[in-house]
Formats: sequence, structure tokens, C-alpha cells
Amino acid sequence: MPTEYGIFYKFIRGILRLSSKKATIQDFRKNKEGPVVYVSHHQNMVGPISVLKWYPEFVRTWIFSVFMAYETSYHQYVDYTLTERFGWPRSIAKIVAIPLAWFASTLTRSGRGIPVYRQSRDVLQTMNESVEALENGSSILIFPDVDYSDDSQEMKEIYDGFLYIEKYYYRKTKQHVPFVPIVALNESNEIRVGEPIYFTGRLSFFKEKKVVAEEIQHALNTLPKDVITQHVTKQFNKIY
Repeated sequence: MPTEYGIFYKFIRGILRLSSKKATIQDFRKNKEGPVVYVSHHQNMVGPISVLKWYPEFVRTWIFSVFMAYETSYHQYVDYTLTERFGWPRSIAKIVAIPLAWFASTLTRSGRGIPVYRQSRDVLQTMNESVEALENGSSILIFPDVDYSDDSQEMKEIYDGFLYIEKYYYRKTKQHVPFVPIVALNESNEIRVGEPIYFTGRLSFFKEKKVVAEEIQHALNTLPKDVITQHVTKQFNKIY
């Protein structure tokens, strides 16, 4: 079970760090002990790049399984990302996808990503690997946005399937998982970490899953609000 990032990942992260100003970490948790499941807002890659570039803790990020291997990553770029999403001609997409697929698959493996299998029974592998990571002291990072391409600050509709980690983890350890909201703020070059959100066990899992998902979504939308207000005020003062 990995406990640190690979060399390639560290090299790419180092290059990215050299090209930008260091982000400030604001952690509002009273208790920071033990591994957690960090839940963040994707914002069309703003979240993953900012958090993974500057957050000091080693985390195992949930990664769409196709990006964990060269062949599946290549087909994803050719059949969807470059053609369907960006409208590129297929002939050009095939050429560009070769280095992209190599880079993506090498980076995700070196970054110790946990593969996420969509609409497949292999999702049990995702859950088991996540529980094992938590038991071994490693935190997990998840971006549950339904619309990954939405670059607005507001966290909109989210998938709640990741909350099944609670069910598997509690079954094995009899302890509840801390789900911790974390947001990256471009306006202030800041990463904010909120208080953990827990299942209570007082409701059935399926009922409480909906409640916890709403609490996480609310927390992700609340954490950056005063920063947005400050940014707007500064811009207003510059104008007037």
C-alpha cells in the first residue's frame, strides 16, 4: 500500500509549483488527527490542480479508471475528450492522444490514484481499496461533481455514490468516516479546509446518505463565500 507519491508525480508537481505563487492553506478543523475523505469541487480542473499542487498531505485521489492505463486513456481522448467534447477531427485527435494518454496514465499511477469504475461491479474494488487506504493511514480526495466542466465557484449537482465508503468502512472498523470539505479559491490563491461531516447512524444508510450529501454540498458552497465577498469589494474599490 503506497504511502507517498511516485517520482514522476513529484517532478510534475515541482514544475507546477515553480510556475505559480504558493497557495495559503486555511484549515478550520479543530481535530486534524487520522485519515479522512476530502471532498472538493472540480471546477473544470481548477480544484484538482490547485489542491494536488499545494496541499501538503499525501492523498489517494479517486481517478476515472480509463486514465489509469495507456490504452484506455488513449481511447477516451480519441473517442470522447478531443472529438466529442472539443470537436477536433479524429485524425488529429489520434496523433495528439498518443502523448496525452502516456502522460495521463503515467501521472495518475505515479500519483497513487484509486481507479473509479463507472457502471460496473468493479466499483467494489474502488471501495475496498479506499477502505484499505484509510486503514493504512492515507487520506482520500474525491471530486464528485456531476458536471466537471462547470468552472463556476458554486458546487452544483453531485454524485453521492462515494458515500458508500462509509458503509464499507463502518462495516469493517465500526467507526464513521470523516468527510472533509476542501475548496481551492483562485481569487485569494487559497485552499480552505472545513470541519468534518459524519454519518450518525441514527437513520438508515440510504436516508442519511442524502442528508450527508446535502451537508457536504452546502459546506463546499459556504467555505468560499466571504472570500468572494472580499474579492468583489476590492474590485469595487478599485473602480470607485
